[in-house]
Amino acid sequence: MNSISKYGTGIRFGLITGLVYAVLLFLRYQFFSATPPSLFLFALLSYFFIILFMYLMTGIARKKELGGYADFKEIFQSIFITILITELFFVLFNIIYLKYINPHFLNNFKTGSLAYFQKLNLPEEQMKIKMEGVDSLVNMVKPTGLVKGYAASVILGSVFGLIFASILRKSKPAVEKIKEEPKL
Repeated sequence: MNSISKYGTGIRFGLITGLVYAVLLFLRYQFFSATPPSLFLFALLSYFFIILFMYLMTGIARKKELGGYADFKEIFQSIFITILITELFFVLFNIIYLKYINPHFLNNFKTGSLAYFQKLNLPEEQMKIKMEGVDSLVNMVKPTGLVKGYAASVILGSVFGLIFASILRKSKPAVEKIKEEPKL
């Protein structure tokens, strides 16, 4: 009998999803960081792509790997491994990108955001509030913020993973289970 690894699907999809996420992050920082709204919109769309497509595909692949029948635990385990690896890619990519590839990105983003808010002719008080939001975002992608955010991202991804595992689970019919049980 060919044994099926409990972790293979999660690791494989975690690596694929992590690489896709790294490419999306690179695109976000290179082409969509001119204004806060474009950065936010691209970040939101890419995150939903990762969650809806890649995490769901992990669950579907695991279920298919098990012959179309899988319980909640088997599906969620693969999705959870994918989430852990994907979020690790997020942290590592940001550290590498912001420290070595484009160390001036955060300052440039703050400057571009300020220019964008000035162009909108926002009142001084409102601009101050908006820039505090930008500062908060900048702090979240610094190494300490990334490490702290890793746990929160895993928890948020896991909520979606739990939902997908609940939807995808499918038990073997009782007749199938009886056929597979060894006779004494």
